[in-house]
This record gives sequence, structure tokens and C-alpha cells, in this order.
Amino acid sequence: MTGAARAAAAALVALSRGSLPLLLALAALATDPPLELPNLLDLLLTFALLPALGASAIGRALRGEALLAGGELVLRRRALRVEVPLASVAGIDPWRVPLPRPGFGLRLRSGARLRWSLAAPDPSPLLRELAAAGVPGAQDALAHPALVYAAARAAAPRRFWQRPLVALVVFSLVPAGVGFYAHQHIAYGGLLGEYYLLGLAAYLRTAAVYWLHAGVLLLLYRSAFRVVVEAASLAAARFAPARAGAVRRRTEGGAAALYYASVPALLAIRFLGS
Repeated sequence: MTGAARAAAAALVALSRGSLPLLLALAALATDPPLELPNLLDLLLTFALLPALGASAIGRALRGEALLAGGELVLRRRALRVEVPLASVAGIDPWRVPLPRPGFGLRLRSGARLRWSLAAPDPSPLLRELAAAGVPGAQDALAHPALVYAAARAAAPRRFWQRPLVALVVFSLVPAGVGFYAHQHIAYGGLLGEYYLLGLAAYLRTAAVYWLHAGVLLLLYRSAFRVVVEAASLAAARFAPARAGAVRRRTEGGAAALYYASVPALLAIRFLGS
């Protein structure tokens, strides 16, 4: 990944992820008038989805592989092949900020920097190979906070209830069901009121809108927990690297538990307190 490509992808990832908690705040504060679903979807598309797709497109275009062979670091992708003699590497420069993902650059003994940097969800395996091959700075790079953070994140177990499909698509049925039930009783006098009055298509369309709206709001709500988890993980990687893995696991588990517990609690406050 070249410097320009990394800067563009990092900016898009930062916009995509950073916009989610900001949209959550906007949705919570915009009460008169409230932020309707079409407007919320437009904002989500513009500031989250499209930047994420742009960053993904850059990543796919520059995807390749790196391997050690015959005393060389070989970088390959499509029509490009770069062979860097390990003896010519003077040092490893980890990226201070792990965006668009963790990575590092190479300093050469000539004084130049290799044009292409390497990025991966967890660059540690490659760095360990470089350290075993005697590349200067590779072992020290493994202790860099950004790479400790990446290794802890990669090693943290992902339980099925922490996956987006469960946390957003399935779990959104809870608030969607409550809202849909209340709407049917208020607007039509009973759970099947709209079905009897307007037919099955209208009834299912209303249910789908409530489900979509709940899923979008949960996506934004969950992003606030992600901010806490990632901030705690980065802090642990910097100030307590030996405990980075444990901190990651505990914050992931605690955030998931609080997320699932708080949604029904907020619903109860909303409906029972009104």
C-alpha cells in the first residue's frame, strides 16, 4: 500500500466509523422534529456506507501477499512483484495509528523507505518471521502499541452473540416488535388491525419498516460500545501491553452484556414511563 492510498483509505475508514456515534447523538437529540427513517438512511449512506465501500475498494485493489523466500521479502499482487533482500532492510516503522488497519513500513540501508507498506488485521506473524530472519527492528516492532492492539484484537474470541447478524438483525426484532405492537394498538385498535383494514401487504410493510428502523438505531447504538472497547484496548496496548489481551476480552464481553441488557431496559423506561 502506497502512502497516498493509505491516507485515502484511512480517511474513509475514520469517516465511516466516526460518523456512527455522531449520527447516534443526532438521532437522540433531534426530537422536534425527530429524525425520520428516510433522513437517517440518507445520512447513514452518505457518511458511513459509501466511505466504507470506498475504503474496501481501495483495499481490494491493493490486496496482495507477503512472504519470505530465499533471503528476500517478496511482495506480490496481480502484475506487481517486489523482492526486497532482507540484508537491505535497516528497520521497521509501525504505523502509529492503525488505520485503515494495522501496518508497518520498511526502512532500507540506503536511507530510503520502501514505497510499499504492509497492512493486515494482525501483522504479527509476518513480523515474527522477519525477527527470526534477523531483520533489525522486527522484534521491537512487535511491542509497538498499535501492533499489540492488533494482536489482542485478532486473538479475542468472537462469540456468536457478538456477531453483527445476531446483535443487529436478530436482536432488532425485540425493539421492532415492541414498537410495532404499540403502533398497531394505537393506530388500529389491535395487533391485527392494519391487516384487517388494509391487507397483508400493508401490514408486512409496516412491520418491515419498524424492523429496519430498529436495526439502524441499534447499529448506531452499538457503535458507542465499540468506541469504548477500542479506546480501552488501545489504552491497554500502550500502558499495559502484557494485559492487552485480557482487557480486550473483558471489555468485549462487558460491552456485549451491557448492550443486550440496556436495550430492553431503555424500552421499559420509554413505554412504562410515558
